[in-house]
Amino acid sequence: MPQDSIKDKIFLDYTQEELDWQYDHSKRFPDTSIFQKERGDASVAAQKKVKGLLNVPYGDDKREVLDIFPAENTEKAPVIVFMHGGAWTRGSKEGYSFPAAEFVPRGVTWVATEFTNVPQGTLSNQVRQNRDAVAWVYNNADAYDWDRDRIYIAGHSSGGHMCAMSLVTDWKQLYGLPSDLIKGAVAISGMYDLEAVYLSYRNTYLNLSQNDWRENSPIFHIPVVCDTPLLIGCAENDTKEFHRQPEEFFKAWQSAGHSGEFIELMDRHHFTGSMCFGEAKHPLFNKICEMIGV
Repeated sequence: MPQDSIKDKIFLDYTQEELDWQYDHSKRFPDTSIFQKERGDASVAAQKKVKGLLNVPYGDDKREVLDIFPAENTEKAPVIVFMHGGAWTRGSKEGYSFPAAEFVPRGVTWVATEFTNVPQGTLSNQVRQNRDAVAWVYNNADAYDWDRDRIYIAGHSSGGHMCAMSLVTDWKQLYGLPSDLIKGAVAISGMYDLEAVYLSYRNTYLNLSQNDWRENSPIFHIPVVCDTPLLIGCAENDTKEFHRQPEEFFKAWQSAGHSGEFIELMDRHHFTGSMCFGEAKHPLFNKICEMIGV
């Protein structure tokens, strides 16, 4: 029997090697520093263009801080809370100031969250931290003059996962806040059913148990009642798994009777897709503005 035919399929039609390849961006992009530099340079430029309040605490841990870029010439402005990617292990809010350069002049406050990366913290703790950050934004609306009734969330890659986990949160039960706290969500190139992640090489550093991956899979926690619109998608040149993940979540979201839209970022790959959040002429940016009403 040929060797290929006896390899065990561990998830869908993937062998271990094939599944690992789907989730290992370094196989296709050995040097991601060029993309990090692009985001970093754009973020430095944005901080020179718009005024920001940096490292504002939302919790007690030193990593529980926010960068806030208040809307210009707008009272009670809508606010976007953005959760960065980085495979849950790296990345920081400093690389995601760049969308503020376009949103702030349009009367939208941009907030980028920081949280504890793995292995210093756990994936479950990151979920809790981002929920805490959103709750902090709601509770501090008057102090910062944004509209607590116009809070939107967004995220890319593992930040897309965090965004979806915040979207499916029972805010009333966990925080005593309104169930409809979030007025819109944008999740790009994220992971929403973590079984594949659990079975892939990524679990060598995430150390998820079976209970962990299911508890942190937003596809299993979609609320029965939810009026929050969802904009979800991926980059055209993402791997098949990074297409399947948002497609399956979107299907489940719609099957629950909730509203949403799927977007594919054409001519982009996993890393260049994140730049679309700050490109004023890109369809993703325009759809976000349409969602917010600016």
